Amino acid sequence: MIIEQNTQGYRYSIEPFLLADFVALVAGDRVLDIGTGCGIIPLLLICRESRLRITAVEIQKSLHGMASENVARNKLSGQIQVLNGDFTTLAPSLGKELFDLVLSNPPYRKINTGRTNPSEEKAIARHEISLNLASILKESACLLKPEGKIALAYPPLRLAEVLAQMNAYELFPSRLRFIHGSRGADAKIFLVEGVKGRKTDCIVENPLYVYQKDNVYTEEMERIYASFNHTDRPDHIEKERHGGCVG
Repeated sequence: MIIEQNTQGYRYSIEPFLLADFVALVAGDRVLDIGTGCGIIPLLLICRESRLRITAVEIQKSLHGMASENVARNKLSGQIQVLNGDFTTLAPSLGKELFDLVLSNPPYRKINTGRTNPSEEKAIARHEISLNLASILKESACLLKPEGKIALAYPPLRLAEVLAQMNAYELFPSRLRFIHGSRGADAKIFLVEGVKGRKTDCIVENPLYVYQKDNVYTEEMERIYASFNHTDRPDHIEKERHGGCVG
């Protein structure tokens, strides 16, 4: 699997790998990726389950172009459709109750919180300038099949808000996992799965630790990367040592 991204501007970090590993996949599932960036999540999902039908939405033209090229480069245009536009505008045309699974590694920060990056591409990817939590959940509630699932990645400071809004849109939290840079460090990310229209106990899974001492990956993190390296195809995803979000 070949995945290219810009050397400048927004670059994916560890979250797509974590989300793609976190979700349960079934052959034939229809999947929606909101804010696909360079197309990393759809390509990782295809590594895990080759018989998916995926729609990916990206508002930024530069990233949409890169995602389209990555999909074409891997000869997956028949399975992965990449759309350019505002998700909230496109959502009604995507198909009511069409998707089995919705994923998003969305902008983490609310507007007017933290420093807004001077790079427009990075700013849109990191702050809720064009897409916010409520919009994701509202539209996903319409797009998911009954008992379809949604999976998101957010920082822990937004945990209470995310869980409350998921319940408000009847996307009831069912699984939760905290991601730590290392043992003894505070969690930097959480992954959450919700089920449309079905209340269930929310299982808090064992925490995932990314690094051992000296910035060496833990066995579990190595396993996650390796699961995307070894596919039925002869090529591979090159593992990068991502910095920013989990340190």
